[in-house]
Amino acid sequence: MVCSMAKIQMKGLNEYAKKLSDLERRQDEVAAKAVYAGAGIVADEIKKRLQENLDDPAYAGLQEGQIFKGMNYEQTGELLDSFGVAPIKVFADMNTSTKLGFDGYDEKGVPNQLKARAMESGTSKLKKRPFVRPAVNATKKQAISEMGNVIDEEYKKITGG
Repeated sequence: MVCSMAKIQMKGLNEYAKKLSDLERRQDEVAAKAVYAGAGIVADEIKKRLQENLDDPAYAGLQEGQIFKGMNYEQTGELLDSFGVAPIKVFADMNTSTKLGFDGYDEKGVPNQLKARAMESGTSKLKKRPFVRPAVNATKKQAISEMGNVIDEEYKKITGG
């Protein structure tokens, strides 16, 4: 910046304005990448804790291979496979979000979401074995940090510095 009497001259203002324009134009893309990165961290922890529950027969009160009288316990992997991250959505109010959850039905027609909820909250016959809430609580700070890192990286790519 050069100042002399009533004259101010700024160099590079057009370049700065272009970078700001690029940032504005790509903000939805950057936000989506950041949300996806954070969701991935939380989703991985949920899957890990779900697998631990499934591998521990005590969660269903199993004794000698049975959940309840006359029912055998066999893992099909359907519940774990049904878990995923929904597509990223960008709303008109500039919010970007996604959902983590269970989709579909098992081979007997039982909604996977219902089975996960029964494990998380318990039922009259299954003891409570939370895996979603503890995973979210354990990874919240890490997910937020990773989202910030992604935004910073994308900002540097866009602005060239």
